[in-house]
Amino acid sequence: MANLNRLTRPRQYLAVVNIIALTVFLFATVTNQVVIASTSSALGGTRYMAKLLSLLGGGLKLSGDAAADAMKLVLSAGVPAVYGAEMGVDFEHVQPAIDKMKIYDPTYGAQKIVLAGDDLKRYIEIALKISCEYCCGAKSIIRENGEAACGCAHSQAMRGLAAYLLKNHSQMSNDEILRELARWKGMYFPKQMMQKMSGHLQSGSFTPDTAALIMGMKLPKYGQTNGAAPLPSEIKDMPGMVGGC
Repeated sequence: MANLNRLTRPRQYLAVVNIIALTVFLFATVTNQVVIASTSSALGGTRYMAKLLSLLGGGLKLSGDAAADAMKLVLSAGVPAVYGAEMGVDFEHVQPAIDKMKIYDPTYGAQKIVLAGDDLKRYIEIALKISCEYCCGAKSIIRENGEAACGCAHSQAMRGLAAYLLKNHSQMSNDEILRELARWKGMYFPKQMMQKMSGHLQSGSFTPDTAALIMGMKLPKYGQTNGAAPLPSEIKDMPGMVGGC
């Protein structure tokens, strides 16, 4: 009888250990799912989470599906490489980023950056190529003399970022600065910009903002589009305007 007790006791201990291990595993699994769901919600939903995961998974890979690739091209995640950390902005917190960038708007900013000479010339060349057509009713975010053409927060933020980059990162080209404005525009109006990008990928006809988002990329075949993407500065037509603020 004593021998039988000695044999069954280790089995009882093993059963208890297995139950404890299973409990820990289930708790960890549930906790992990809660964290994932919370993170997805904080990023603005599954589309933004998918974009972030695709970036973490090895960079932007275009598939040739216009709708899917439009989402990848329009939505951005993380901290912008050149200016994000110093400005304290990231693509997951759009409204706080708007508040931080718009203070440098040369027209309305609380800490407006005043540009002159070559910097002003570059500012005008850049800002005339992008509009806030899903909010404002202006042809572009500035007039030809460099003054603001729209007073909405989106356009103030884009103008503020352009001025900031020209002042603090003048080594960036006009096309590179325009690309940063277009990335934020994609976050301001994700649905509209994805629809616009999808159509442009299939037609092969781009406006400066969509061209900026594909700059330097080798494109798969979408209808008439095949090969290297055009530079925004090579495109003459301006974006159309729809509606108003």
